[in-house]
Amino acid sequence: MPRDNKTSLIQKVAKQAFSTFKDCRSASSGDGSVVTDKLNQLVSIVTSVRAKDLKITPPKNKPSSGAAAPQSPPVTYMHICETEVFSMGVFLLKAGASIPLHDHPGMNGMLKVSHFQSVL
Repeated sequence: MPRDNKTSLIQKVAKQAFSTFKDCRSASSGDGSVVTDKLNQLVSIVTSVRAKDLKITPPKNKPSSGAAAPQSPPVTYMHICETEVFSMGVFLLKAGASIPLHDHPGMNGMLKVSHFQSVL
């Protein structure tokens, strides 16, 4: 997907998410194919998001100096935006960390892994 300098990719994701999930509320009485098309467009945009679009860089392995470094939490949440229709955020997980499977009743969700580092 070509990138233009006028609208950031994250803004495009937010705009498409708003349009998609706003229409989900009325889809039960309307044409579900409209929501499906919008959802496919959203998936396409989200698929193109990279860590650098969020200004996230993978941590560099620092050699140990023997001194205890401050420990950061295994999972950090970065809030991006929230509307009456959707919220968007990024979870940053340290290698080996996980988020337990859980439910958000009445909500839809999308997940995109933008960087993977093996713990082996």
